[in-house]
Amino acid sequence: MKKKIIICFLAILTGFLLAFPVLFYKLKRKEDSISFYVLQVGVYTNYQNALEAKEKFTDAVIYPDDNFYRVLVGASTTKENLEKIKISLEEQNIEYYEKELKLISEDKEAFSSYNLLLDNAKEKETILLLNQKILEKMSEL
Repeated sequence: MKKKIIICFLAILTGFLLAFPVLFYKLKRKEDSISFYVLQVGVYTNYQNALEAKEKFTDAVIYPDDNFYRVLVGASTTKENLEKIKISLEEQNIEYYEKELKLISEDKEAFSSYNLLLDNAKEKETILLLNQKILEKMSEL
């Protein structure tokens, strides 16, 4: 009986020791992730199709996400700023799907800076320019 308890304890301990690095890595990646709210105009499994779709829009970018290529026309770290971008894009009659993405980035400060500028932006041209900069930064990830 005592031997079975020791074997069971060692098995649990071994399992924990093997799982700990994986758990630590996943927690670390979660800390480095940023939530983004995006306006997606298409998602493709083929890069060429995504490129053709991107060319239909002035400031779209292709964001690779696992086995997909997402064509994005808007992005922000807050829903409030995404609303500003949506209003600024309204006259272009773009049909989009609003989606939340978790991105892994070491460059949280750059996105925070753009977001602060977007918080204070009132003019349509400024909002669209900041949106373009955010999209460009996302495409570099």
